[in-house]
Amino acid sequence: MKKYWTLIIIFSVFACSNAQNKELEKHNSQEIKSDESEIKPESNTSEIRNPMFKETKMQGILIGSNIELLNNELKVIGNISNLSGDIVNITGVSDSLYNLSKDICDSFWYVKIKGNGKKGIVDGRQVFKIVESNQDTSFIFKNYDFRILTTDFLGLGVEYQGDLMGCPVDQPVLIKDFKNDFLGLVKLKPNEYSRKANWDNEYPYFELRNDDGTYDKIDSISTDGTKIRLKIHRTFQEGENDYEVQLSFANDKYTAEYLSYGEIEYK
Repeated sequence: MKKYWTLIIIFSVFACSNAQNKELEKHNSQEIKSDESEIKPESNTSEIRNPMFKETKMQGILIGSNIELLNNELKVIGNISNLSGDIVNITGVSDSLYNLSKDICDSFWYVKIKGNGKKGIVDGRQVFKIVESNQDTSFIFKNYDFRILTTDFLGLGVEYQGDLMGCPVDQPVLIKDFKNDFLGLVKLKPNEYSRKANWDNEYPYFELRNDDGTYDKIDSISTDGTKIRLKIHRTFQEGENDYEVQLSFANDKYTAEYLSYGEIEYK
């Protein structure tokens, strides 16, 4: 009889333990789903119209080969690709993230813009918010008085609400040249050094990196005739190096060319 009671107790403990484990697994599964829902963007289906916007007062620059202008119901009302490279006012940013694909890195905010006789909504990945840089990029040097302005991407980037997303972003800079009354992007002349610096990413504009893996800081500036030379120190998670970039102004535009890209000193 003792043996039977012992078996009954063992089976009871096992059943109870198994039930607790299933309940714990269910609880953990709910927690994971809850965490995922916090960063899950809204699908842009025909049912989702009239997104809510937060009012803003800032400037941005349009960049893209196919920029569609939308109305409040997210219907296309025009194509403003001819305005790529133009400065516009950003008057609102959507409360929610949106996504047209299954890749979380394709998520973006809708952005209200106004400028150049146009007014409407665009995909946030096609307008870069202009921000004041913390990378020591304001200079008054000899006859030059200019600033290098950095930009923020209005799509899902490296970080979101404190979580590391690791989504790649472009970080083009603008030059504000008071002497030449210029404000705009810096076209990049690709060469072997620029390809190393940009990890073979054929981006057409000059960038200063400031993300989870790379930080660029301008160390010094010098001139060679009408050309401006920047010496830049780059810090990685695993090391650092230095490189030089030459800026040239001609035909009412700026271009950048990498003159070197130094060996990386690993920590």
